[in-house]
Amino acid sequence: MADDIVLVKPVMPAADQVARAVRTVFDSGVITNDGPRVRAFEQQLSARLGSDDLAVCASGTTAIQLACGALRLTGEVIVPAAAFPAVWQAVLRAGAKPVGVDIEPRYLTLDPRAVEAAITPATCAILAVHTFGCPADIDELTRIAARADVPLVFDAATCWGIGYRGRPLLSYGDVATLSLHAMKLTHSVEGGAVVGNGLRVADWIRRLRNFGIGGEGALAQGTNARMSELHAAIGEVVLAESDAEITRRVQVRRWYEDGLHTVDWLTVGAFRPEAGPNVAAMPIMLNADAPVDATTLCQELHQRRIHARAYFTGYYRPSSLRLAGAIPVAHDIANRLVCLPFWGRLTEQHIARVIDALTEIGRHHAPAVHLAGHAAAPVSPGAVGLGGPRGRP
Repeated sequence: MADDIVLVKPVMPAADQVARAVRTVFDSGVITNDGPRVRAFEQQLSARLGSDDLAVCASGTTAIQLACGALRLTGEVIVPAAAFPAVWQAVLRAGAKPVGVDIEPRYLTLDPRAVEAAITPATCAILAVHTFGCPADIDELTRIAARADVPLVFDAATCWGIGYRGRPLLSYGDVATLSLHAMKLTHSVEGGAVVGNGLRVADWIRRLRNFGIGGEGALAQGTNARMSELHAAIGEVVLAESDAEITRRVQVRRWYEDGLHTVDWLTVGAFRPEAGPNVAAMPIMLNADAPVDATTLCQELHQRRIHARAYFTGYYRPSSLRLAGAIPVAHDIANRLVCLPFWGRLTEQHIARVIDALTEIGRHHAPAVHLAGHAAAPVSPGAVGLGGPRGRP
């Protein structure tokens, strides 16, 4: 029986490299509390990004929370209605009020028109997501944020290694946040980082991640979001592997794109021009007349031991996010967006197996053909249940 093709496999350096890094930490006698390995890891990430204002923390979620705390956000923060739940949860934990608006249909990033319509005197920031590594509309969102006189924060959780207009994608916005979770292209097993671009925040992040402790007392925005020395040491080792992982993922994407053009009921997720390489994820969009919806497709792929996720439906959807208006695009793509397995050690044979499974599923669910030779009218998977909770994909 074939092995499972999982959604993502962590970049795993050689065990002896990890052992040497861990031994160095143990020999130092310092394993946490902002030790030398954490600061060294920050410097390495900063050098790769060309930034002099970066601080690491415990996770990508706490990176967003700490960024909101450093910016003293207490009012309404505009967020995309279709995004991983960590985005709005982190805003809430920081003491601000997330307000969801719609996304635009091509790149699935925050819709500038919806953002502009949602701006009120209570708006204190715009938090956009570079969805699956695809840049948000940086120009328009920057213009809107400047006119509203509020900071623009980019959740760039998946964006390590991706550039835009000749610069790291993480260098845009007043502040950007990064995830260093094990499922990301470069990681520290668990971790995150905050990058100050238009605003300097790293010193504040270092204070807030340590309970907000400072000369004038502990700040309310503080929490325990420190990265341990062990995580930082592993992060340094994995970082050295990141360029090779990018190269591998570029090849995996080529195999996917060569094969997916034969499946006529879906399209590969769009990626904004002037950005690349596209190495964060492998999203596909099911056409309106696709024979299955996103949840069903994930279930059927799983039956064939292929893991996939429908990130904008099922238990990923926010249960209590306040909306500033209608979100027709977010509702529409909930049943049409699926992420296929994507990581650097996938082989051409793995990708062929995924393509074969998609072809088989499409054939199995194709509309029946009448004796007269006319296809029975297909029922659109988007016709019912778009906005409600769905089962786990």
